[in-house]
Amino acid sequence: MAPGQDGFSRGRIITPGTPAQLGAFGLFPPSKSQERILTPTTQRLTVKAADDMLWVGFAELCGGIMSTADYLALAEDYETWVIDGIPSPTFESAAGSASAWQRFSDVVDVLYDRGITLFLVGHGRLDWDLAGDPARDPAHPSGSRQTSAQTVDMARIASRLSLLGRVEAPEPFEEVEAGGS
Repeated sequence: MAPGQDGFSRGRIITPGTPAQLGAFGLFPPSKSQERILTPTTQRLTVKAADDMLWVGFAELCGGIMSTADYLALAEDYETWVIDGIPSPTFESAAGSASAWQRFSDVVDVLYDRGITLFLVGHGRLDWDLAGDPARDPAHPSGSRQTSAQTVDMARIASRLSLLGRVEAPEPFEEVEAGGS
């Protein structure tokens, strides 16, 4: 493992992000009063918390006009990042937001290169391997194609994030009526 990546690999992909799942890693969703507006370079970014760690939503971080320079500036100040609200990276959700996934790829690259601990929190399935392979993606409509650039980004994201452990809630179980005499 390259120098610094050990910090990155301490992170986790957490779904669906229950209080118990987050609490196991010392993560507690910030209150509204912790919200801050940061200006890493020239763009303003609204974050949920920016004390000892940066806690930000995917839409705020990747859905606007932030640049790699912004991510690099933020990486100088925060050794731990929590990005919540991560959408499922299936064809269905990623198809209309290629620029957001490109920014997310940039964020992941910056944090990986700097050895910054990253926690990703999402409600749905967070499987970048499927999103990068239309043949394996159950949400991928037959006959549709992702752009090759988007597929490459998903494959790169999947490669980097394979270093993070996963914390997933167990599948809901069906109650089975017990038989007996």
